[in-house]
Amino acid sequence: MRKTIEGWIFDAYPEAEGMRLWVIRPNGAAEHFVDPWRPLFYVAGEDARAEAMIKARRCPADFRRVERGEVFSGKTLSVLEVRLPQLHHGPLVQALRDAGVPLYNADVHPVQAYHYDRGHFPLARCRFEIEDSRVLGHELLDDPWALDYELPPLKYVHLSLSGSELAGPLNPNHAVRGGLVLQYEGRAYELEGPMEEQLLTLKNRLVQWDPDVLTTDWGDSHLLPSLDALCRKYRRSIPFSRDPGRAMEGRGDRSFQSYGQTVYQSGSRYLFGRWHLDLKNSFYFKECGLEGLYEIARTAKIPVQRAARTTIGTSLSSMQMDYAWREGLLIPMDKQQVEDFRPATDLIVADKGGLVYEPEIGWYDNVAEYDFVSMYPTVMVRHNISPETVNCPCCPENKVPEIGHHLCKKRRGIVPNVLTPILIKRARYKELSKTDHPMKDVYKKRAAVFKWCLVTCFGYLGFKNARFGKIEAHECVKTWGREVLLQAKEVVEGLGYHILHGFVDCLWVQGHPGMDYEGVRKAVEERTGCPVGLEGVYKWLRFCPSKTDPLSGIPNRYFGAFTDGTTKVRGLALRRRDTPELLKRMQLDLIRRMAQMPDVAACRSLQKELEEIVEEYRYRLKEGRVTARDLAVTFRLSKNPEEYVHDTLSTIAAKRLRAGGVDLHPGETLQYVIVSSGDKIKELRSIPLALIDEALEYDAAKYLELMGRAEKEILDGLWKRPGGVIGTALSPGKAGKDGGAAVPLDLFSSY
Repeated sequence: MRKTIEGWIFDAYPEAEGMRLWVIRPNGAAEHFVDPWRPLFYVAGEDARAEAMIKARRCPADFRRVERGEVFSGKTLSVLEVRLPQLHHGPLVQALRDAGVPLYNADVHPVQAYHYDRGHFPLARCRFEIEDSRVLGHELLDDPWALDYELPPLKYVHLSLSGSELAGPLNPNHAVRGGLVLQYEGRAYELEGPMEEQLLTLKNRLVQWDPDVLTTDWGDSHLLPSLDALCRKYRRSIPFSRDPGRAMEGRGDRSFQSYGQTVYQSGSRYLFGRWHLDLKNSFYFKECGLEGLYEIARTAKIPVQRAARTTIGTSLSSMQMDYAWREGLLIPMDKQQVEDFRPATDLIVADKGGLVYEPEIGWYDNVAEYDFVSMYPTVMVRHNISPETVNCPCCPENKVPEIGHHLCKKRRGIVPNVLTPILIKRARYKELSKTDHPMKDVYKKRAAVFKWCLVTCFGYLGFKNARFGKIEAHECVKTWGREVLLQAKEVVEGLGYHILHGFVDCLWVQGHPGMDYEGVRKAVEERTGCPVGLEGVYKWLRFCPSKTDPLSGIPNRYFGAFTDGTTKVRGLALRRRDTPELLKRMQLDLIRRMAQMPDVAACRSLQKELEEIVEEYRYRLKEGRVTARDLAVTFRLSKNPEEYVHDTLSTIAAKRLRAGGVDLHPGETLQYVIVSSGDKIKELRSIPLALIDEALEYDAAKYLELMGRAEKEILDGLWKRPGGVIGTALSPGKAGKDGGAAVPLDLFSSY
């Protein structure tokens, strides 16, 4: 029986007959069908081995000779298009690759390839033609680049663990937790009884409520794996997946290096016909909420469950592959562009970063901050910087300043074409988020997800494994960025103003009450050709000195208050993850009080009041009116605990946690309290937050020393004290043990 239905694409995953497609109807009902879609790949040239190997394996495949564009050469190639069932696709591609057959479009994620090929995307509203539970065709009623769109009426259930020890809520992999807690439609249900009984209750609730989305805290790394193991132990089944023929699917965890840091990515647990979103294992959710997550899934055409766990680079790569697919361009299996050979002198000239003018340390009134809006992405679009457009054979005269590369003027690159709609949509969302529109908070979160894409696109251009990346393109962006900042500096100084600091895409200009701030902005924008925003005018601003050289400034370490009373802080302890919450709150209280003042002189008049704020925090610390969470130091593991040679406070805590049976991985973070930093017994110097289950003990002398340093970071130079020192060492309080050597606030990672 043939029928037409409307709804939103909710889930898709491969099966033997094609792609299983789940649709949410406007009334909230979930239905599923089979779309008889077959994945494809292309074989370059006239190589006959592919067809022979397919016939030898007796794979039901369709062949046809087509013409497709090759990205880097710009030529049109004759290639063999091969479509075959998903079951045979992976093994055959691997066999052809092992045989050295040149392939394209062969290793794209199957669901992403499905969306590229069909022209729809996750959460797209469509009209489907259905016959006998099979999809005959569809009509897209949506647009991934629409500003306003309707989402399906989804039902959510949240699953977590009860328990709140002295240390507060923690990663359950690091500490024992209580029973299961379900939240549905604003109510919380704590499951009671033995675990076997809780499993039965959980099953009944899932059947009764039938949620579309199961959100969890630590579901990937702990909850769902543990529940799966308990189900096997008690021989019970829980319908986590909505598809009765599919169970949970797992992905392994991993540790990797990113920008010099070790990052740990916990394993994943995917469901079928229902989403599982671990709110503790999603960068997009933490930074942009569900609204941002859904936005990136729609535009990048990545399934929502996978999008929640992928990096921004993966999303950008998907947008690039989608563009190439739509334009009939071949997608290489591996990065094919290697760095051009050139003399070492050329490398020295080209291998530079963004331009930085060292800040002039001190306190200032009336400082204007100008910020180039998405400078690097704008440069990439304006100058057509893309891997295939750098050093093209046709436009040698279109030189990049300083480094000698040139850019194509005849062919528009993939990267600029992908970035253009992102820039436009983000700008529009930012505008809407500043209005009184009822959805302004949603717009703000959607704009944030594109902000992260634009922040990442420059680095991804030089990433060694990027399909559409090339280091020479990366160098062109940096060069044009330096040129733009130089031009801006010339404009500002030509108007008679003084630059206090410049950092890659920002300028801080010493102003005065009658300064034409908007006129300066327009002049810079006109000269550089890049959009410029006036971040704000500071009533007062402080550029902080280096801790090792008081006469030198530190780029991007400053704080101040704008004329509207809002504050901005960069590079201070309260912005660093390793700083204890108590010290963060103290610094924040000081800055907020000073933000009420109109200028530096008025801030100086607050000396007594500011000292009282600090003294109140000292008193709380000495009297023991603090919690373990207030004092916790956060530490990221760069290796396995047993591989550390030096017994610092951080590594001691990590080793204690490992000795307690906790499996730690490089890149994971742990928290600990400094108990007695100078204790002769090393194991007693610090304790992991997860092991604190009785009366709190801490090294008051150490924390008072750190508090003094945090105070100095804010108030240094505002006025002088006897001896000219702010934030000197303080005596230990009643709640602590004897302390040890002082530790700089920004050196927690070296403990």
